[in-house]
Amino acid sequence: MSAMTYGGWVNKRPVATGGSFNLVNLVGWATVVGAALTHVGTGGELSLKQLQRTTSKIQYAVHGAEVTEVEAVRTPKEDLARIREVLSPAISDLATTLGVTRQSVYNWLNGDPVAIENAAKLRDLAQAADVLAQEGVTINAALLKRKFFNGKTLLQVAQSGESARDSALLLVQILKREAEQRERMNARFANRPRTSATADFDLPSSSD
Repeated sequence: MSAMTYGGWVNKRPVATGGSFNLVNLVGWATVVGAALTHVGTGGELSLKQLQRTTSKIQYAVHGAEVTEVEAVRTPKEDLARIREVLSPAISDLATTLGVTRQSVYNWLNGDPVAIENAAKLRDLAQAADVLAQEGVTINAALLKRKFFNGKTLLQVAQSGESARDSALLLVQILKREAEQRERMNARFANRPRTSATADFDLPSSSD
């Protein structure tokens, strides 16, 4: 069984234990380190942070016969940048969602530390943005104002402490269902002849 990931979600894959596990580890790390050394050898500069980011993409934690692959985790500042990139909320709306002042949001954008509870909300909202971006959902002001989850918008869901990521998944399902309904309606009326519009098209005919 496997689980696809968005952003920093975990992707679990069952694999054989013992020698097979060691071989997977060895090959994975060799590939990453080899790519890093190749980059340096070609004149490129690879910082310690970049190397840590690269190698962190192949980390394994054994749980019985299951191996968990952990993706690199974004910082709160990167989560905030992702939210603004995909959702484009107003700073005031984002501040309201997170329960902070507008100045706090600007401070985070400049790299100031973020409290744990706010970092958790940023991560969840950034993952919601990942879901919508992955599914190709067009984000606009109308969509952000749409109430679809227990009478709440996406930002209101995040503000209440509920899962914005889960609500984004629900929103994707709703949008897909609506698109399918529109396609069926268009197909149903595609062959229907259209009445030519005239100046007195709304008047009854002489035979009526």
